[in-house]
Amino acid sequence: MNGWDASTTCVIFNPHAASGSVGREWAERERTLREILGPVTFRASRSSGDGAEQAREAIAAGARTLLSLGGDGTHNEVVHGILTSGAPQGSIRLGILPSGTGGDFRRLLLNSDDWLSAAKALPTATTTTIDAGLAIFSDGGIEQRRHFLNICSFGVGGLACSIVNSSKKRLGSKATFFLGTLEAIFRYTPSTIRLSVDGIEVGTYTVTNIAVANGRFFGAGMMVAPNASLTDGLLDVTVVEAGGPLTVLRLIATIYRGKHTELDCVKTFRGAAITAELVGSNPAYIDLDGEAPGRIPIRIEVVPGALQLLLLRPQGEPA
Repeated sequence: MNGWDASTTCVIFNPHAASGSVGREWAERERTLREILGPVTFRASRSSGDGAEQAREAIAAGARTLLSLGGDGTHNEVVHGILTSGAPQGSIRLGILPSGTGGDFRRLLLNSDDWLSAAKALPTATTTTIDAGLAIFSDGGIEQRRHFLNICSFGVGGLACSIVNSSKKRLGSKATFFLGTLEAIFRYTPSTIRLSVDGIEVGTYTVTNIAVANGRFFGAGMMVAPNASLTDGLLDVTVVEAGGPLTVLRLIATIYRGKHTELDCVKTFRGAAITAELVGSNPAYIDLDGEAPGRIPIRIEVVPGALQLLLLRPQGEPA
């Protein structure tokens, strides 16, 4: 990135990320980041949702590059803060210092094996204009508008997200998400959902899950939307219809390679605006970049050209 300016760069970190290891190691991490990045500023996200407020405050104080240090939930909050800060769209640059449990968005980035590799690459990195998503839903009768960076899903994904977030995550990210997903599948009662894409009703489905994707991965490496692009101005929709144990096993065997879209129980769509309404009484829980904020009904819209992202991996290069 030309013109790296540490004086207008702020690192927003989640001390609770990676089962609290970020907080425990923070003194050493801060020293290392200052050595690599220069005299940047730091802001801690102390509670759920605080990352967005810290991002807004950093921008108001003059920051023009925000680096998100944590997991996908932290990145989600920072993006929401950027896009609700009042700053002109595309004027704030975003960098990712991956330090969480799932780490799905980092799979789309270069030098993203860990936060240290990413930090070393950031001062010379270039930016790419990417899209974001906006989810609009109700929480206790109050409309919520939440931006997301990667994927919004509803169905078993939201339940799995709740299970994973309440676990100790001692087995590592992939095993934790895999076991959490299995538990959710066996606990989940399939929901029936009416789905529309760009104002056209495309069907009513009894589903295991529906994912509306800006990125490609969720659940610690499941390639739920293998053809999704951050730069095409569209969202990819993957519908997984409910099935028996054999269907579940086939899904698990194929989804990490993105081959599940070849199964009869999977339908795919693409569009700029998606709505999902519940038919019947079985709820569908929302998973928004690894957080579980509520249930459908929901409307999801693409926000084209929303962000300037550092270190995006070229399309088609292996993650």
